[in-house]
Order: sequence, then structure tokens, then C-alpha cells
Amino acid sequence: MEGDAARLRANVGRTLWLGFFKAFLVIMPVAVPFFQSKGLSMQEVFSLQALFALVVMLTEAPSGYLADLIGRRRCLILGFAFSGVGYSLLLVVDGFWTLALFETALAISYSLTSGADLALLYDTELARGSSDRRQRQVVGKLYAVSTLSQAAAGVACSLLLLWGTLGGVVAAQVLVGWLPLLFAVRLREPPVARLSAEGHMANMVRITRHLLRGKMVLRLVFLALCIWSLTTFYAAWLLPKLWEQQGLGLAHFGYLWAGLSFLSAVAGRWTHKLEDRIGPAGVLAVMGLAPVLGYLGLDRLGIAGGLLAASTFFIARGLGTVILTDALNSRVPSEFRATANSLASFGFRGLFVVTGPLVGLHFDLWGMTATLMMLAVLSLGIFASLIVPLIIAVRGLRTNAAG
Repeated sequence: MEGDAARLRANVGRTLWLGFFKAFLVIMPVAVPFFQSKGLSMQEVFSLQALFALVVMLTEAPSGYLADLIGRRRCLILGFAFSGVGYSLLLVVDGFWTLALFETALAISYSLTSGADLALLYDTELARGSSDRRQRQVVGKLYAVSTLSQAAAGVACSLLLLWGTLGGVVAAQVLVGWLPLLFAVRLREPPVARLSAEGHMANMVRITRHLLRGKMVLRLVFLALCIWSLTTFYAAWLLPKLWEQQGLGLAHFGYLWAGLSFLSAVAGRWTHKLEDRIGPAGVLAVMGLAPVLGYLGLDRLGIAGGLLAASTFFIARGLGTVILTDALNSRVPSEFRATANSLASFGFRGLFVVTGPLVGLHFDLWGMTATLMMLAVLSLGIFASLIVPLIIAVRGLRTNAAG
């Protein structure tokens, strides 16, 4: 028994380290300038992200289902092998189509690992006999580790640029891109129920019905993960272009990204503490309105004010990702938890496939200010039509529980 407990405890640590190196994206703060150095327009940059989203959309649900069938560990090993190959392609990319191969490899990796790592961590805590609260906190812990990794990667990016060129950043990304695989092969599969290998269509119907025709809160949480997440995602790809227009040097991008990622990590890590103080409805209101305020102030307040406005997206991402992901995972059975996470990502990526290139085209035609205003209006509409009903449903649930 003590041996099993030690192995499960080690599983938690390895999964968190895996999450750290998975998110250590040294290239991310300068991805847009790097893509443009290969001759891409902003529309093509967004089109690359739409391609990534399309491949994820096509492979996300099958890969999550595969993880529930054959185990999370096997999917993680396969997924991180794909990411290692994908990052290695950065050494030879030249133009849109070779970058498209890079994005495709990363998309396959993302789809294989996105639901499996969180599901494995949840299942490990369940096998350890952890309390409900501790099981819920693993979402915030994994998110905090991942975003702190992004912050560290931002600092590393700036240091590499101070001492070298974009080529050094690319080489570092290739090296780090293989590290998650080393942790994945040392994971152990926790003892949990698995989906039956017979009746795949019946399994998918049951899972989809549970998510979309179940209780109102679960249904709205699932839709929020698909739709609301777009409000902060667009900003992440517009910020480097805004900093460039404001005359900031490329070497500063990493520091800025590190600071913003650190804010997101802190927000994610302490989401449950904030929830205890202001309630889930309060957290939902903050995360829903923050992107609206961010888009309104991003390029109207100068460099310092713009950074303050940018922080709203990262704080909202930390709060929203943790509270929504926790609400989803705590309301679905272990046997199809990875599939549920993958279906949420499937919905989000599918929507970005449709809207991402349009945002990039809007930027190329009408510029930064008009694009930010359009996104502010879109974010406000999402808040009114989706987050407000979720707040009402959550309050009703708490009222019924109190009664």
C-alpha cells in the first residue's frame, strides 16, 4: 500500500512537471514577428492559428475518447512525440506551407494531450483518496504551473534575444519541446474505470447527451468553455502587434509576456480563494466583464495604460479557465473525463476556425483600433448572452442547496 501511495504521489509531481515543460513556449512572445519574418501577413498569421484550430477540432474528440479507452499515459507519450517533431520543424520552416506543417504537428500533439493530462491528474488524486476540495484544486495547481512556465519562458525569450537572435530562441524551443516526453514515459496509469471498447457510437451519444442535455449549469459551463475562451484568445495574438506599433523593442516582448503570464498564474492559483470570498457568481462576473474593459482600453491609454488593460485578459483567463474547467470536471464521471475536456476544446477550436481569419482580415483592412472595438462589442455580447445566464443558474443552484 505504501508503494502504491508513493507511486501515486510521484505521478502528481511528474504530471505537474510535464505541464510545466509543455507550456514552456520560448517562441510564443515573438511568434508573430517570427511568422512575419517568414513573409506572412497578419491575415496569414491568423489563418495559421485557424489551421491549428481546424486540426485540433478534427482530432480532439477522437483523441480524448482514445485516452478514455486505452489510457491517458499512452496518449500523452504519443502526443509529446508529435510536439517534439513539430518544434524540430522550426529549424527548417520557410513560408506559409512549411509553417502549416509545424502547426499541424503541434495541433495533433495538443489534441492528444489536452484532456489526458488533466484527466490523469484528477484520477490520480481520486485514487489517492483525496478530498473533494483537493480534487478541485488540482485544476488551479496545473493551471498555475503551466502559466508560471509561460512567464519563465517569456523571461528566457528576452534573455536569448539580448544575447542573440530569433534563431537562438528557435533552437531553445526545439530543445525544450522534447522534455515533456521524458516525463510522460515515467507516468503510471491510475486505477479508474474505462469506457467499454464495444459500442463506440453509443458511448459518444451518452457523453454528448450528458454534456448538452444534462443539468443547466453543466450545459452552460461547457458552452462557456467553447465560446467565452475566445475573448482572451484573440488578445494574445494581437498584443505583440500592438507592442510593435507602440515602438517597443522585440527584446522586451518576453518580459512583458512573462509578467502577464505570472498574473494569470496567480489568478488561477487563487481562484478558489476568491470564490470563497465573493462566490462563484462574483468570479464569473469578473471574468466575463474583464475582456470587455481590456479591449476598450488596450490602445487608448498609452503604453503603461495598455499594459494595465492587457492584464485584464490574463487575469480573466486565469479565473475563467480554472473555475469553468473545475466545474466541468467535477460534474462528469472519470470514465469519460478526457473526452469531455476534449469536446470543450473541440468547440472552442471549431469556433476559432470560423472567426480567427475574419479577425485577422478585419485587422488588415481597418487596423488595430477598429478591431479592438469590434472585439469589445463581441465580448460584451458573450457576457450578456452566456455568462449572465450561467450566473443566474449558479445562484439558483446555491439557493436550492441552501433550501
